Amino acid sequence: MTALARTGRVLRWAAVTAGGLAFAAVLAYAAVSAVKPAGEVLAVPLSWLPSSVEWHNIVLPFTETPFARYFGNSVFVGVTVTLLNVVTCTLAGYSFSKFSYPGRNVAFVVVLATLMVPLEVIYVPLYALIYDLGWVNSFAGLIVPAGTSAFGIFLMRQSIDTIPDELLEAARIDGAGVLRSLARIVVPLVRGPMAALALFIFMMNWDSHLWPLLVAGDDDHRTLPVGLAAMQANNLGASGVPMMMAAAVLAMLPTVLLFLSLQRRFVEGVAMSAGLR
Repeated sequence: MTALARTGRVLRWAAVTAGGLAFAAVLAYAAVSAVKPAGEVLAVPLSWLPSSVEWHNIVLPFTETPFARYFGNSVFVGVTVTLLNVVTCTLAGYSFSKFSYPGRNVAFVVVLATLMVPLEVIYVPLYALIYDLGWVNSFAGLIVPAGTSAFGIFLMRQSIDTIPDELLEAARIDGAGVLRSLARIVVPLVRGPMAALALFIFMMNWDSHLWPLLVAGDDDHRTLPVGLAAMQANNLGASGVPMMMAAAVLAMLPTVLLFLSLQRRFVEGVAMSAGLR
């Protein structure tokens, strides 16, 4: 490696490290502010260390607002949508990759074409459909429209493409059916991409705000992003900031824990899907 290449590599790592530290500093300050006295959160100049640790701030979202309900709704909707996407996208990717039938390529192109359509464009007709079905202010309205994704189908199709056809042909000779071949051969070989898909879908759904705001406006079905916005509207001023910081930190924990638990699989999945034909 030349000196110029080494210098460029060092500069890239330095830039990535600086960006990571900047994001980490914001998150660390939010966590510290969650246990600060109310008068110190917006004080100028900013101070990192609180004069006293107010642990009760962490409990305030649960006692002063329906935060537990919002949190539970987000967990239920996020887990259900993630499982639905993993199943439907894996089945569709398996079909597009390993089966030949009339219109397969056309159907796949149509699926990819939907990636170019902004979600906001379809929200009006989609809301009209959900309204006609009676799914407004229901979990069905939150879950069913997000039950599959074009990105997930593309990811799984490309990942399953790397599996040699000879493995599936040998399974068929041994008497394995389509679903058994999928469960015993395909799924174990694409666990990395499936984990990457699960992480992507869960994070997108966990952070989704506009669609839940449109279709679920009552406290019984609000998810965390909508619930946090409602909490902020009702708790303006310095006295409500520590509680909001605590709520934001608690809302962030599931995605952080999920990423840490799936980190190895996530990297494997992205690497596997990137080195495709």
